[in-house]
Amino acid sequence: MQKAFIEEQFPVSLISKESYKERKAVAGQTLTGLGKWWGRKPLILVRAVIIGLLMPATSEPKKDREIFLKILTMDADGLWQRCKGVTAKSVYEWLSDAEKEKYFQVSGKSVRWNNQNPKEERDRLTRRYFDSLSYDEKLNYCDRPEQVGEPTKEAWIEINAHLETSVNTISDLVKELGEKRFGHVPRVGDAFCGGGSIPFEAARIGCEAYGSDLNPVAALLTWASLNIVGGSEETQNKIKEAQEQAFAEVDKQITEWGIEHNEQGWRADAYLYCVEAKSPATEYWIPLAPSWVIAEKNKTVAVLTPDHDRKRYNIEIVENADQETYAKAKEGTIKKGRLICPETGDDFAISEIRAIALLKSKVRSQKSKVGENALKD
Repeated sequence: MQKAFIEEQFPVSLISKESYKERKAVAGQTLTGLGKWWGRKPLILVRAVIIGLLMPATSEPKKDREIFLKILTMDADGLWQRCKGVTAKSVYEWLSDAEKEKYFQVSGKSVRWNNQNPKEERDRLTRRYFDSLSYDEKLNYCDRPEQVGEPTKEAWIEINAHLETSVNTISDLVKELGEKRFGHVPRVGDAFCGGGSIPFEAARIGCEAYGSDLNPVAALLTWASLNIVGGSEETQNKIKEAQEQAFAEVDKQITEWGIEHNEQGWRADAYLYCVEAKSPATEYWIPLAPSWVIAEKNKTVAVLTPDHDRKRYNIEIVENADQETYAKAKEGTIKKGRLICPETGDDFAISEIRAIALLKSKVRSQKSKVGENALKD
């Protein structure tokens, strides 16, 4: 059997850069809406491995690499295809003085294209600038490969010529390469599928996909990946209708009970959660957070106000905080494992506070035993 591309070479550096970009998208990742995302394998990595296993290695390794990158839209033309746009200022700063004068209009700090020049010329200059960038720099302007989907028609001509195929979609390519290598559509199985990246991406690019996991939550996520995200438009619409109906019913009940509403009728949108520790200096319970800044843009902060009767602190939300309040909020009540008392400014190691609490607990326990023995006597 002819060796696969991945047995001869694999562009680890470029795949790593694309994987990092996908992971940095966080909530924008394809499967994020199903829940846990941080343990999932990047979809571009899964796609690259499957294509690398199916694509044959030829006597032209350099050409093999070019074609592999074309399939994944990671070659020069593919990156340009994925480019969302380049700012006029970026191109302006790169050009010669003569070109700046010809193609741009500058007013103060504002830089914009001179529309008297044909759009084709502006696009040509932008492409020249884009091609001069490193791969990392280009990625700042690009969508992810999965967002673009397919290579261009021109790219498919080169791909088909090199691989001796006759396709124009990745799923057809996967099917044809699989039939050449195995005699059937490729089958991909993942015995420990976790969040479902491997079976999801395998199914999306045309493989028969199978997944299982000992963890029922992982199995549920994989099922959802295949049947919700990867389901038909009709299926997704039905699920969306069911979700909206469930949300409306819960919202109605919450509103009737008055939960998450205050006397002005405001609806709770977010909650703050933190642990507390007792300050040895004041014996007050102090909520712990490294910073009490909620939103920097409008200087929204949480302000701790002492409740002397209960020996703890209430948390009040303040918008457009003054400079002093904002600065105090940034300090927080815990830094590098040490509690900072808001009243005295003293700081105590959390380990010391735990030791004191444990010692007091033992003393109380001993007193209790002494009392019990006294009663018995």
